[in-house]
Amino acid sequence: WQQLVNLITQSANKSLQFSVKRQDSINSVTVTPKSRINEHGIEQGFLGVAPVVQPWPEGYVETRNFGPLDSIARGTQETWRLITLSFDMIGNLITGQVSVKNLSGPVGIAVGAGTSVSYGLVAFLSFLALISVNLGVFNLLPLPVLDGGHLMYYIIELFRKKPVSEKTQEFGFKVGALLLIFLTCFALFNDVSRL
Repeated sequence: WQQLVNLITQSANKSLQFSVKRQDSINSVTVTPKSRINEHGIEQGFLGVAPVVQPWPEGYVETRNFGPLDSIARGTQETWRLITLSFDMIGNLITGQVSVKNLSGPVGIAVGAGTSVSYGLVAFLSFLALISVNLGVFNLLPLPVLDGGHLMYYIIELFRKKPVSEKTQEFGFKVGALLLIFLTCFALFNDVSRL
């Protein structure tokens, strides 16, 4: 599969000939990978195909059972891991270690959900947990229109011993709303450009 990926990425706008086996017949297909710029600014081809993942052999699948208390402890540990992962990713986005082209919006979430469903119920529920934790972490960012912005105003009020003026809060809400709209549009643009 990796050899095929390498061939496609190096063949932007070039015709490729493939032999495709469907059931018992082999068909010859000519395809032309489209061109797109990757996160490093390099042109590469893409075709929009994915491998069919073979299920794990029976001896490699392990089922674990936990009691109620162990389940709560494991769930707490996993939630904490996802929270720290989310904050690490936000930090990496801010420092530039991760490209902002990796941001996804509703379309990317739908594609990810569809992919996780194909791996089974556990993968799908894990994906839903990841999205829920990410939304919770995102909601705690100090943007005035989010809950984190309200907490920020409460903390400022705690130190100042008086509330933030309504004019300042209104200005903050406007700036926060603009940032949120920009971030949403950017994530949607990323989603559409990946299709």
